[in-house]
Amino acid sequence: MKKAAWLLLGLGLFGFFEMKAADEPTLTYQLLMRDILINADLWTDQPEILSANYAFENIIGVPGSEEEVREAGGTWNHILTCLGGTTPPRRVLTSSAQPQSVAITYGYPVYFADALPVVFSWPILPSTLNATDFQLTLNTGEIVTPEVVSINPNFEYNERHVAVIFGEFGNRLLPGEDGAIYVDTVEIVDDGTPLMLVGPDGPVSAVGLSVPSANPYVQGNGPSLVAAKLSRTSTAGEGAPLFLSGTLPNDGIALFGEEAAYRLRVYTSGGFSPDGVLGVRPDQFALFFRLHATNEADDPVLLTETNVSYDLGDGIVTVLGIADVGLKEGSDDGNGGTVFYGDCYNEDHDNYFDIMLAGDEVAVRRVTHVEIPAANGYLPFYNPGGPGQEPTPGVTYTVPGPSDLQPVTLALDDPQTVTYYVDSTGSESLGPDQEAVGGFTLSDWLGFFYDGNDPWLWSVDLGWIYPEGNDVVSLWIWSSTQGWLWTVRSTYPWLWSNELGAWFQVQRGTGSAINADNDVTVSFY
Repeated sequence: MKKAAWLLLGLGLFGFFEMKAADEPTLTYQLLMRDILINADLWTDQPEILSANYAFENIIGVPGSEEEVREAGGTWNHILTCLGGTTPPRRVLTSSAQPQSVAITYGYPVYFADALPVVFSWPILPSTLNATDFQLTLNTGEIVTPEVVSINPNFEYNERHVAVIFGEFGNRLLPGEDGAIYVDTVEIVDDGTPLMLVGPDGPVSAVGLSVPSANPYVQGNGPSLVAAKLSRTSTAGEGAPLFLSGTLPNDGIALFGEEAAYRLRVYTSGGFSPDGVLGVRPDQFALFFRLHATNEADDPVLLTETNVSYDLGDGIVTVLGIADVGLKEGSDDGNGGTVFYGDCYNEDHDNYFDIMLAGDEVAVRRVTHVEIPAANGYLPFYNPGGPGQEPTPGVTYTVPGPSDLQPVTLALDDPQTVTYYVDSTGSESLGPDQEAVGGFTLSDWLGFFYDGNDPWLWSVDLGWIYPEGNDVVSLWIWSSTQGWLWTVRSTYPWLWSNELGAWFQVQRGTGSAINADNDVTVSFY
């Protein structure tokens, strides 16, 4: 009755989204689901579902605030330390999403829905993703189709491996209890427009892939790692549609500088959180992770702290911290405030963490495993159905993740990634570096730019520019707003302003840059 009542009320409160549901998905969803994959990882040799675990129940699409969220079985944080006088955004108060928020990235609103992430080993071709691609078999034998599906929150162009589905999948009773309902298996089925995954030779059908599903309310079934890969740091694909850029740039270079030459990307079975609500911060490696390596004598070595130079005999390796979470401390938060590494840190809550490393390559190659001890002074991770800091008494929340030891795939010699897109003419392309994407050109160091008024270019980063020469290593650029600028491939997004005599760091995708001397922001458009 409660869900039906909110659906009726939604016709008035969220009429725009309901009208779109009868017609077509929201424009923002359509923008998100364009077929753009840039430097996306191939986690296995063949396409697989690495996990598809029932995530949590009833808290997606809850209208209202704390009272309604707690009534639906969610949680709400109050014990927060928001540094710098920051007003906490809703996402650090609760993991429950409102119907209109769901519609932005899922096309349509849902009400009191359950969630389940389907974690693929190859990236998804977004335009082929539909709710009808998924068939869930419950423990009761019932066959269920999700209500909506999206690649959110794994929206960056070098991510896009996870399909998150919302619908009615179960309850919180444990297996064996009378009335318990939960997901038993998840299968990809042929709905007439099959789901496609993109591999080294292009798209392939995912139809027929299936995997058992774990129950998140059973001890031992919390979120875990499904893969880990060590490669050279690249910012290729570190971007997203502009309306989703609030936590960008969050790559290793943006957070830790050029020293961060190596990226250990870990891939997870679901959203990871310290309590089910709060985000993970760049400075929290030592709270959750440690790395295993061997030294020159083949003795085991544990890498447990950041900014410590570990001598492995033939070289040094240093853990810098965690990237692919949110913005760097001290940067502009996009709302007139400053980013701090506190409880109110705005994280992207996706299925990836980048553990950034510095040091000698010979030593970096000696890293063998990434571990989540989840005990003995280390904190466990929760998925977004966890208890938060102030759980409601008597409510069942999802359990913490187990201790986990994941082997590291060494990809320093072969990054094992794919770039694929469909441009504005409908032409498909598969390639690594500089390509046309929907009328724009993509450069692996300058990002997106539009070459429509030669010799002037419109850059997503820099606005209207006139490049001088065609040097592929360094470049003088005339900016329509900032005059002469100079940059080098190895240091971009840092550039030199000839007019101001200062270095600036480009805030990628925002049309702005920050003066390295006085933190003043300049705008390119």
